[in-house]
Amino acid sequence: MKAEEIIRYIYDLDIYTQEQFSEYLGYFRQKNGACSFLQQPASGPNEIKKRIKAETGATPVHPDYRMSEKVTTAQLLNKRYRKPATLGIVSGCFDLLHLGHVRNMDCAKRFLLTYPSPLLVVLTLSDENIRMKKGDSRPVLNFNERLDMICSVECIDYVIPLEEPNCLAVLNALKPDYFFKANADRSQGIVRQEMELVELYGGKVEVFPSRPEAEVKSTTKMIESVLESMMREW
Repeated sequence: MKAEEIIRYIYDLDIYTQEQFSEYLGYFRQKNGACSFLQQPASGPNEIKKRIKAETGATPVHPDYRMSEKVTTAQLLNKRYRKPATLGIVSGCFDLLHLGHVRNMDCAKRFLLTYPSPLLVVLTLSDENIRMKKGDSRPVLNFNERLDMICSVECIDYVIPLEEPNCLAVLNALKPDYFFKANADRSQGIVRQEMELVELYGGKVEVFPSRPEAEVKSTTKMIESVLESMMREW
């Protein structure tokens, strides 16, 4: 699935109000194309619903570095673009990229824009590592579908697919000026290690503003809502 199809399927999940979905769509660079796509009749069953119902997760794939000039590696980023950029990093699974995710990405970029040559890079885990972390029913979107969604977010400059189970190697290679994390993530042991590494070489950890939990559903909550909705339909 391409980003426009995924956005359409997310719209059809009915997890957002019209106001929320309008905000969500506004963060994507192909919003006009997506709007046109939304106005067309659905061509078939909702693929995301099918995958959630099956509870088997997406078939793992290797990252396609040719899909976008935004998809890169830490080595290439350091070689071609690192200096004199002010580098900020956001990391996560980004499965069913949701409103909270894109709000945080936009928040990070707006923070970086107050510094010279801002560069926002997203790190995202492989399918295998998400499965190890979240169970056999995840991720719903495979590596390349998630990469395509992230590349479609207006404020993102580059995306690095993580083959490792965490960000430590890439953080050590890039030594970002800023590492952005949600407050809830800070309780995880590996996240604390990542933050300590960034601070060890003089980088700074910035925590995203907190929002009421009911305002934006996490991917897990989205999946639970879809399953509950399907149960009622049965």
